[in-house]
Amino acid sequence: MSALAVVPTQNTAITPAVDQSVAAVLPKAVNAAPVTGTAQLPETSYRDVAPGENPFTPVAQKAPVVTTPAPAATPAANPFASATADMKQAATGQAKAAAPEKVDETALRYYAKTRDLKRLGAELRRLKALYPNWEASEDLFNQTTAIDEQPLWDIYATGDLTRLRVEIARIASGNPEWKPSTDLMEKLEMAESRKLIDRAYTRANWGQVISAAQQQPQLLVCGEMNALWQVGEALAKTRDMAKAFDLYKYVLTNCDQPSERLATMQKASALLPAAGITSLLALGRTLPDGTAEFASFSYDAIRKQMGAVSEGDPMARPPSGADLESFANYVESAQSAPDASLFGWYYYSQKQWQPALAWFTSGMQYGNDLKNVEGVILSLRNLGKMDEAFTLATRFADKSDDIRNEYIEIAAAALTDEQATLKISDSDLSTLKSYVYAAKSALGAQALGWKLFRDKGPAEARPLFAQSVEWEATEGGVIGMAVIASRSKNKSELAALKQQYAGQFAGLKDFAITPSLKKSKRVVQPIAVAAKPVTNRFNRIPSTKWMYSREYAR
Repeated sequence: MSALAVVPTQNTAITPAVDQSVAAVLPKAVNAAPVTGTAQLPETSYRDVAPGENPFTPVAQKAPVVTTPAPAATPAANPFASATADMKQAATGQAKAAAPEKVDETALRYYAKTRDLKRLGAELRRLKALYPNWEASEDLFNQTTAIDEQPLWDIYATGDLTRLRVEIARIASGNPEWKPSTDLMEKLEMAESRKLIDRAYTRANWGQVISAAQQQPQLLVCGEMNALWQVGEALAKTRDMAKAFDLYKYVLTNCDQPSERLATMQKASALLPAAGITSLLALGRTLPDGTAEFASFSYDAIRKQMGAVSEGDPMARPPSGADLESFANYVESAQSAPDASLFGWYYYSQKQWQPALAWFTSGMQYGNDLKNVEGVILSLRNLGKMDEAFTLATRFADKSDDIRNEYIEIAAAALTDEQATLKISDSDLSTLKSYVYAAKSALGAQALGWKLFRDKGPAEARPLFAQSVEWEATEGGVIGMAVIASRSKNKSELAALKQQYAGQFAGLKDFAITPSLKKSKRVVQPIAVAAKPVTNRFNRIPSTKWMYSREYAR
């Protein structure tokens, strides 16, 4: 028994209500867990864990102690640095705590000399946080000489780090006792590491991205979100899923910016296997309206399955009926236009025009996604509702190239089919012509050419067929030119067409110029472009092949 299509429960459709008894054409479901993500690991590479824990840590290996959020007062603490860097950092911290009398006051004294009270206050707070028992010297403001560091900060602001290094070396060579402030040097080193990571990331040099981050773990904090994302991707691309998971978990347990948290989950979803995504979902927070922060990601596996089915992947497994029902409820609750569009293309790819139309119509009501409009037009065409399809295409043709091409196709079919119920007005013809030339549509030019051929004769139609062939040499345009040449008794033109295109279009061999031309009662008729299924999910407009009768004047 085939499954019934899942349709929106509330839908003010453009057409009459959808018949929910229409059976969806679905492959037999395979009883296996779907695989999510671009990176797929063998099942032995991860294990069942509690939600929020790392499923990629081998059973025999103790999970790294990085799962608890860093205290808000120390956001620079980084659990993803290399073990060597961690040990060095810890050892340095312990040494300073044990010997507070060795506190480096260089930056503090410099800010006091230059009366930079803002940076002085920040440095005081930093040192007090590191050394609670330390007290600032009383003679901070009793210094008589200082080197103005502001020009160095000005260079730093330009991003010219090489020039800044040169300038620091120049000043130091003339002032042996001078050292640049700790604040400046830390920022310089971080900027250099950030630039190195950016360059390595652009070149997909994942190993260098990771190495640079290990050398500068202070970059992997909430204030450096782009660096976190780059390193997370590098770890996943090098198949170190355990560390990649830890990094994404660090963001979701330490960082509070909603847009950054959402983007982090999106990036993780594209890189980690399903087990990691499932575990990370547990770290989502409850929003003020009571909904889960990452509710949408719970359906990523279903989205990927539906997308694969829509694109004709022969290995794709369709979601179960229960999963589709659950996802449909979410889509209607969230009024997600992209997800409604996904449902539409899912059923459209299976030639279930009614359910597809229902979902595309709901998607139009949820948001301004023109792909939903395009889906409605295509579904209406396949249901034979050409008037409604043309009306909608007319309304949106100037807002989307794809919809404009749909407009051209519908109008072309109406102009070349004597039995077409859709009538094209003079105003529509004027609009069609403008769209044909804007899109350089060979098909549209042919349709206008046949219209003029019937109404006004070969001379009026010739420029449009010639234009069609100039844009794209298709059978329809070339045959149209041959008909014009035959009717006009233009032997040289017909001979030239045969010489150039006979190898491409076999129909040209039937054309000839004969003395009985005026006595003939046979008429060349183009065969109309029929309303037909279009199953390509992307660039919806198909490459329509025009077919013509082999009738010609003799």
